[in-house]
Amino acid sequence: MSAVSERIEYIYQSAVWMAEGVLTDACEECWSADQIAQAAREWHRTRELLALSKRWREKVRPGDVEGSDE
Repeated sequence: MSAVSERIEYIYQSAVWMAEGVLTDACEECWSADQIAQAAREWHRTRELLALSKRWREKVRPGDVEGSDE
């Protein structure tokens, strides 16, 4: 895998972890329903971006995708 693709995928994975943290905080701290919904949408969106990145990598380099981090 190219260094650029690796770094982009790491960015997406980091975004998933960060969005998950925001969603967890939103739920634990009883934020408003709108804020929780927004956090959930962002978490879902970042997971989709990561999945897209992994699918693209698998299409380009079959067998290069290791276990799912999702």
